[in-house]
Amino acid sequence: MSYNKEERVAELKALRREYKGTDDFEFLGPKVPDATPDNPTRMTIHKKAGADAIPLTVTVEMPEDYPSDKPPTFTIAGESLDRAHTDAIVELLDEQASYMPGMPCISTSIMALDDLDLSTLDLGEPGRCRSIFKVDVVNNSKQFTKSLKSAAAGNPCVYYYRTIECQNNAKFSFAVDPWRAVYCVCDAPDKKAAVEYMKTIRTDGAMDMDMLGKPGRIQLTVLEEFEMAPKAKSVGVEGGFDGTEYRTDEDLDGLMDQFLAATAGV
Repeated sequence: MSYNKEERVAELKALRREYKGTDDFEFLGPKVPDATPDNPTRMTIHKKAGADAIPLTVTVEMPEDYPSDKPPTFTIAGESLDRAHTDAIVELLDEQASYMPGMPCISTSIMALDDLDLSTLDLGEPGRCRSIFKVDVVNNSKQFTKSLKSAAAGNPCVYYYRTIECQNNAKFSFAVDPWRAVYCVCDAPDKKAAVEYMKTIRTDGAMDMDMLGKPGRIQLTVLEEFEMAPKAKSVGVEGGFDGTEYRTDEDLDGLMDQFLAATAGV
């Protein structure tokens, strides 16, 4: 049996002894010798946390490389807790485990729940909403960015664009620094503000200039609208407004991936 497996077996035995005579420990399997990367050894520990005895269920997974190279994985469930609180408690357990790299740490990590105080948890910023849309062509980038910044109303907003070479192109005779494939990302403090932002974007009759150089609306495609995870990275600071030129799809992916719902959504 490998070192990691021996350590996991020994830790499981220690946990069984620690919770002997209670219903607080439940082994979910599989046994350590039968565990695989896709089906690791799992257990649940029921805990009354903090001075308020908050009922929690902690599900723990032992990855194949635990404890030498990976920490255990924690999941929290509690009827009285919302997503922001359970995420913050998981972060607390992960932090405790990080203090003991390469060592069995499940029992020690869960001991941190003895002093749990919900009022001190870092919950991030719950309720924020993100809007992402694309504009195929912007004729007047100066007018567009002015209108976009106004619509953002001080909320963090970024945009990514590709330039258009329009010399001797009659189609863009009235264009001023035109762009194509423009992606805009804006964070709002709540759903109401996000709805108002997108309404302004859609209805503003001077978001851009048309082919004759007259003010006009933009044609846009909404890509994503979602509630952000409480600790998701913002596109910028409050009042921040910034644009970046990209040249390839790979460049765009590198800029955008961190802001998409798959990464930043609830």
